[in-house]
Amino acid sequence: MPESPNLPPGPIITPEATSPDHYISRARPSFLYLMYGMILLSLPMGLLSAISAPVAAAITNGVRLWLTSLPDGLYALFGTGYLGYTAARQWGKVAGTDR
Repeated sequence: MPESPNLPPGPIITPEATSPDHYISRARPSFLYLMYGMILLSLPMGLLSAISAPVAAAITNGVRLWLTSLPDGLYALFGTGYLGYTAARQWGKVAGTDR
């Protein structure tokens, strides 16, 4: 894959990844792994629903109840933080302060 003309050659390591604080260096990958897990769990759930629809429906209902028990403000906070982070990253790239 050719290198982008705006980026230096070689790998780019973000400050988050090189942070000595293990929570910061693992926060973004942990969230992505959680999302990957949720997507991958849909495959066995599809197979389970073909084998035993009532069991799959019970599991789906339990997850739905758990997700609806979270306050709406938490979803709004996550969405605001995520969109704010991506907007700030894009602004930094345009301004040339972030790579």
